[in-house]
Amino acid sequence: MALVTSRAIVLRDHRLGETSKVVVCYTRDYGKVRLVAKGVRKGGGRFGAALEPLMVSGVVFYLREGRDLSLVSQASLERAFPELRRDVTRMALAGAVVELLDRLLPDHEPDGELYELTERALEVMSTLPVPALDGVLWRFMLELATRLGYRPELSRCVVCGAADDGWAGFSPELGGLVCRRCSAGDELPAALAAGPEAAVLTELAETGLDAVTGRRFTPAARDDITRALGSFLERHAGRSMKLKSLEFLAQVRRLEAQTAKD
Repeated sequence: MALVTSRAIVLRDHRLGETSKVVVCYTRDYGKVRLVAKGVRKGGGRFGAALEPLMVSGVVFYLREGRDLSLVSQASLERAFPELRRDVTRMALAGAVVELLDRLLPDHEPDGELYELTERALEVMSTLPVPALDGVLWRFMLELATRLGYRPELSRCVVCGAADDGWAGFSPELGGLVCRRCSAGDELPAALAAGPEAAVLTELAETGLDAVTGRRFTPAARDDITRALGSFLERHAGRSMKLKSLEFLAQVRRLEAQTAKD
């Protein structure tokens, strides 16, 4: 058992007994780890906000090889991103970022570049205009798929191999964009994110997080793209992509749309 230190993003937590909790973190040096914070729920607050979800903290813990849980010794808050908590959309989309990591990443497999990308995504989501935030999530999902080894095909039709700017849609089942000619066949799986919404995926594949534009898609179009990428990840990772944060955001958007009609 070794005492180690790393920068970490808190993904989620849950109670453990009456006074403690388990904190799931994505660390830069040790990958995803599950840490036990003893006594944190007694009211003493010795860790403060450092072990709350979406916080970036420096953590010191006892790394136990071959064990699921490790004990936290120290935790100090490094970045809090308060802007994420002041807006429902920012909070939900940032929540989707950490949910994806928690859902898809195995424990104890570090990836320094993915860690930096994740922290950068949270930073960008706290500063960019709200209309651009869905694009940040889409870009993050594409990068995560790439780092997990199943990047979708976004430059050529996955059926015929032709490069075509007039995309009919994105097929999660086939793993990429489908051109209009090939989409006419009834034997093809249903393609989501049709037309202009599919074309934006090719643009996102070539941009950085902070180069995402503030395109004003309708809420339905935004949900269509997110659903398409989520379906792709679900099919290739074999994990459910029904994220609580995105289900909540969909409810908020439906309520906003209803309020606007009234």
